[in-house]
Amino acid sequence: MLYKEKTDRGKIKFGGNIVGCIARRVIADTDGRALAADSRGRIVKDRHGAGDEQVVDAHIEGGALHVKMYIVVRFGSSISKVTGDIDRAFREAVPAITGLDVGELSIFVKGLISKNVTKRNIEVTTYAGDTPAD
Repeated sequence: MLYKEKTDRGKIKFGGNIVGCIARRVIADTDGRALAADSRGRIVKDRHGAGDEQVVDAHIEGGALHVKMYIVVRFGSSISKVTGDIDRAFREAVPAITGLDVGELSIFVKGLISKNVTKRNIEVTTYAGDTPAD
């Protein structure tokens, strides 16, 4: 997928896997408290860029990037803390890399990891200007 947007600063174009790559990097910065997943809750292994698009669903609307991100969280970690950390870091990284602001960001917690993945479907959504809970 190719994202295109015309702004007052000019045309912005980037490949679809860049959003997934940013998401994976942000998720990796949680010190193992969260792992990247696909929309079915399966952990997406890091294969040097392959599979980055599975981690997110994204589209541009009204000059902002709207994203659905999928993760699994380690048992014992605070879901609100982990999703809040991911939200803040993603909202900082996307404009720095792409030049676009993040509009709506929905983080779907698809499961909890202990020895196995226990399936869950928890959605945490924030909008531009919101501050995530700690």
